[in-house]
Amino acid sequence: MTIRPATPADLPAIRRLWQENRHSFLTCGLEDVPGLLGKAGVAVGALPGEGAGVWGFVAFDAPAPNAVAGSLADGALRALVIGRSLPPGASAEGLIGQAIVAVAAAGQPFQLTALPDESWLERLLIGQGFAVADHLYFYQRTRRNLPAATTGPALFRPLRPDELTALTALDAAAFPPLWRMTHAELLELIFTCRVQAAEMDGELAGYAAISLHTAQERNDESQAQLARLAVHPAWQGQGIGRQLLIESIAHAHAHGCYRISLNTPESNPNAQRLYESLHFRRHGARRPVLVFKKKREA
Repeated sequence: MTIRPATPADLPAIRRLWQENRHSFLTCGLEDVPGLLGKAGVAVGALPGEGAGVWGFVAFDAPAPNAVAGSLADGALRALVIGRSLPPGASAEGLIGQAIVAVAAAGQPFQLTALPDESWLERLLIGQGFAVADHLYFYQRTRRNLPAATTGPALFRPLRPDELTALTALDAAAFPPLWRMTHAELLELIFTCRVQAAEMDGELAGYAAISLHTAQERNDESQAQLARLAVHPAWQGQGIGRQLLIESIAHAHAHGCYRISLNTPESNPNAQRLYESLHFRRHGARRPVLVFKKKREA
């Protein structure tokens, strides 16, 4: 039984495993796998014999340095695929454990996060040192009527490309460490979403990021995803978050997207009350947020 770093030569075997397996957890597509191979935290369990294939594949994002002082470098579980039959001595626990060891070999403090959607994965990860740090609630709004517009103090405008540093600072102030986005994640958000800024006294006070997915076929439904909503603590309590949310709903409706989805932590009851006040309703089961932390040794 061999567990080793995954390399580009393993891609054909990983593709076969991707198609036929017993368990799988995927937050990426098969087209993303080549970009993961060869990185720390990406491993395969190889079947005995030359060219026999692989019985398991695991991929953690290599932890990226967080731009926020005091935050750990953060990585996430992208994929775990376990085959239908395992050779003697092979285990999914061993595969995950070896991937974590590879990440830790860099010698730097880090954390890994995972959002398991099934109990088998939650048990595996907890067995390897992950702990439940929070839960996520999922919400949807399907009403076609617009909420009543509110007059608020903020000036709305598109986020400017040169405001990424200010956006990172705002995000760090608005969220606890577990939920902060890195500089790189916020840069991706800007490219993949429509980001509306709320300005107060010439300063960035809040923002909302929403992506639209318009139907390509007659029977499909156009949908929107509210990816982020944040208000700086210095400006909270003045209705800016509500303003941003109503404006985001109106933007989605203007593009024919009446099903709007979002998620929010269980630990943020204020956000839950805001969403529910505008007719977002919980959808599906809550999901645990698991975290593995490797801190600097004294």
